[in-house]
Amino acid sequence: MTTHPKAIPSTPSVLLVDDHPANLVALTAVLKQLHVRMVEACSGAEAIARIEGESFAVVLLDVQMPDMDGFETARRIRTTENGRDVPILFLTAIHRDEAYVRRGYAQGGADYITKPFDVEVLRARVRAFTSLYQQREESHRLRAETQAKRLDEAQRRLDAFERISTAALVTDDLSAFLHTLLTVFIGAADAADTVTILLAYGSELRTKASIGLHEEVVGGFTVSIGEGFSGVIALTGRPVLLQGEDIARHAQSEVLAARGLRVLFGVPLVAAGEVLGVAHIGSSKASAFSESERRLFSAMVERAAWVVSRQRARERIYSILHTAPALISTWRVPDYRCEFANEAFRSLHGGRDVIGAGITDLGATPDVVAAFERAGRGETSQFDEHALHVDFRGDGQPEERHFNFSLHPVRGMTGDVDAVLWFAVEVTSHVHAGRQLQASEADRERLLELERAARREAEIANRAKDEFLATVSHELRTPLNAILGWSSSARRGAPPDVDRALSIIERNARAQAKIIEDVLDLSRIIGGRLRLEITPTDVANVLSGAVEAIRPAADAKHITLEVCVDDDLGTIPADADRMQQVVWNLLSNAVKFTPKHGRVELRASRSPSEIRITVTDTGQGISPDFLNAAFEPFRQADGSPMRRHGGLGLGLAIVRQLVHAHGGETRAESPGEGRGATFTVTLPTRVVAAIDSGPVSVRTPVDPELQRLDGVRVLVVDDEEDVRLLMCELLGRQGAVVEVAASADEAMAMVRSFRPHVLVSDIGMPHRDGYSLIRDVRALPRSLGGTTPAVALTAYARAEDSHRAATAGFHAHVAKPAEPALLVRVIARLRGDAAAHDPVASPTGS
Repeated sequence: MTTHPKAIPSTPSVLLVDDHPANLVALTAVLKQLHVRMVEACSGAEAIARIEGESFAVVLLDVQMPDMDGFETARRIRTTENGRDVPILFLTAIHRDEAYVRRGYAQGGADYITKPFDVEVLRARVRAFTSLYQQREESHRLRAETQAKRLDEAQRRLDAFERISTAALVTDDLSAFLHTLLTVFIGAADAADTVTILLAYGSELRTKASIGLHEEVVGGFTVSIGEGFSGVIALTGRPVLLQGEDIARHAQSEVLAARGLRVLFGVPLVAAGEVLGVAHIGSSKASAFSESERRLFSAMVERAAWVVSRQRARERIYSILHTAPALISTWRVPDYRCEFANEAFRSLHGGRDVIGAGITDLGATPDVVAAFERAGRGETSQFDEHALHVDFRGDGQPEERHFNFSLHPVRGMTGDVDAVLWFAVEVTSHVHAGRQLQASEADRERLLELERAARREAEIANRAKDEFLATVSHELRTPLNAILGWSSSARRGAPPDVDRALSIIERNARAQAKIIEDVLDLSRIIGGRLRLEITPTDVANVLSGAVEAIRPAADAKHITLEVCVDDDLGTIPADADRMQQVVWNLLSNAVKFTPKHGRVELRASRSPSEIRITVTDTGQGISPDFLNAAFEPFRQADGSPMRRHGGLGLGLAIVRQLVHAHGGETRAESPGEGRGATFTVTLPTRVVAAIDSGPVSVRTPVDPELQRLDGVRVLVVDDEEDVRLLMCELLGRQGAVVEVAASADEAMAMVRSFRPHVLVSDIGMPHRDGYSLIRDVRALPRSLGGTTPAVALTAYARAEDSHRAATAGFHAHVAKPAEPALLVRVIARLRGDAAAHDPVASPTGS
């Protein structure tokens, strides 16, 4: 008997479930023009009976129904043959909370729509699902006809998947996105009838979305990383293919083992080298997956990994904002209701949830309301010691508290203001202290104690800020180290087009690193923690080093760089690194604001009492109004969003502070806009003691040509795999023999067995940090490597970090992102010093 393909219904069927007949009539009227067959059900039980009798393209299901609500109805629908994969759109006028939305998606819902709904949006979504249903049925028929048509249909499904998955990336609801992704994949797949995504949370994997194994989602199935089919994939980061009896033997999930699959294929979700989870597909009707189906699966996994990575990065940023000591909140425009509030802001209101509250609900005065409205129009407002009445204790009794705060407009992708940022610091104790001081001289001693307490609080807050800056610096420098290292390594021998792309990446990464360093430098200066290492300094060498460092940037813009300095500049008492930073900043500023084919001139002369250094450019010049502010931090002549030149406006501010610390002076001159500018620095030739000396990290520019390290044994210790790989590539290319360790314990064993000539170690590592490692190394006898030269290669780049590294036992401190040539030079120097003092540095004498 010949089997003919199943006939496709002329119109797809849509099931409408609502206990109110009037709502059914309204839905019928809305969907009438879609040319679909509509079937009505007035209860959950009736809906289940309808599903058992026929298949539907989509189900529109009311949440609030007597006897059996929409969530329970959806759960039971999923247990039926026809209802296992049917898309369910929840409709409700009551359950708008996010918890109910998540519950709807957990029950297998494809979407969650609140009433009153947008008619066109509802039609569009029903039309999309009915179209997908018809396409799926058409696909089944085509598969039964010919193999060629099946391949064409699969390609068309892939194209549809690309469009839908790309559009889905705009959602912030990860569960909804993953469910949509899996729905599209399973509709376009050839053999797969199950598809599941598990995400990593700490040491375990949790089922996040699934089609065909929906019980795992509902039951919250988890598996430890390293165990079972999915756990092994997450641990090794490699795909696994199982067939036949191996599936039941290796599957941890009872649901998966009982599914009767003939083939199971899983791959890791990887982003930026990190395994974020596992995705797997299975088939109960085929023993293998086609190449086109594998490609489709790979595309799905790639998109899922990207979205998961993006969401986790966003969660990390939210975590930083939540733990910040300042009060931070955002308010949507135009109704000015709270959409984000950190812990400090919530604690101000008794710890209660303030999301959705209006500004007047939280004690905003009319002038603050007016400021919000101005921010909604794009203006920034600042308030000092402003009084607000807030329910601080959460007992319904507001009390007056005072704040310094500002309101900033936040612009969306269209450029329009769609939110207002409220940034505040509470100064209630300061205000009260001021009032009491004015009210009574008799209370002076008590107010003095309040001031001491406020100062202690300010010191604690300042320390918290320093730690926050150090953490931000560390977190930003660590990836920049890998970016700069690998881009520099990849450029060697790269084709011109690749070299150009890599040079752009490298240049922007260096700009990012410079911004980080400028912020930290200014923080040190403002906090009085900058230390100068005053030594006799050859001025000509300082100028030469700065010129050579800036020359590539000038050449890139075809700017003529002229140097005219006296032959007898001699030496002055100064910090050579910081003085070179001063000259480099001035030259960098001149090159930055000088157009292509312009000219920058450096002059230097000496008189009996001072050294005079001037940098003149033919750039855009400075308006008379801005001349006095040129050296102020965060000030820029053009601070608008449309400004032509980037940066934070810190370079000249750092110049002034460093020059003043040496007892010198700075001056800016310009004939006007478009007519260039001249910056002058004068430094005394006598010793000054503006700032105490202390340890600082190396800043001197290095020769880009790397030294050879032939035969030098180097042990690299870092918990980041990217860093270990980079060091192997960089140092190995220079002839070094490199071994790596991922932890301090592993490194200690290798110090004894490998006997490195030089140890290069990270500081911030889990379990035991680099300080603990170097203390243990120094505790070893000399014959076992106790005197091994060591370099601290770390993203902790403050002066105090350098001093701490030296105290702990490191010979050098190199901040990430590290210049390859600098790191190689430091290793070569340490090896050379050690060999000079001890020619037999190891049992082998090498």
